Amino acid sequence: MTNFIIAQIIGAIALIILIISLQNNSKKRLLTYQMISSLLYALQYFFLKANTGCFMNLICMIRNWIFNRYPKTRPPIYWLIITIIIMVYTSSLSYTGIISTLPMIAVVIYSIALWNGNLTKIRITEVISCTLYIIYNIKVLAITGLIATIIELLGAVFAIYKFDIKGKTN
Repeated sequence: MTNFIIAQIIGAIALIILIISLQNNSKKRLLTYQMISSLLYALQYFFLKANTGCFMNLICMIRNWIFNRYPKTRPPIYWLIITIIIMVYTSSLSYTGIISTLPMIAVVIYSIALWNGNLTKIRITEVISCTLYIIYNIKVLAITGLIATIIELLGAVFAIYKFDIKGKTN
């Protein structure tokens, strides 16, 4: 029970940092806050013994750091391939059933969209990724992670409406 409470407290702090990150206009500061948030979510999953979620958040921290090193261009394809291989490998190490593959699928498709750089594709894969993480968070009882994922999902749906649906009609 203590691990569960610690996990929820860590998740609440991660959620606050994630929300703060979205209020930054500097890409570097936004990324820094999101990397801290990912680290805290990794700790939350660790305390919940949800190893795949833990690994995927740690790998996403590294992916974001690498991808951010190429602000004006697409990162070389080898970084995407290496990242995906590490994601699939660590997911196979932490496999506990089909639900445990959902975070890996979510971060792989999102990583591909990030690498591609097309904002519409990024927003659409964000919706898919969030949906997969919602299922995973319910399964592992990551309550604050679930709340954060729902907020991200709503934000992505709003952005799709604003930029990809309404924006195209104007």
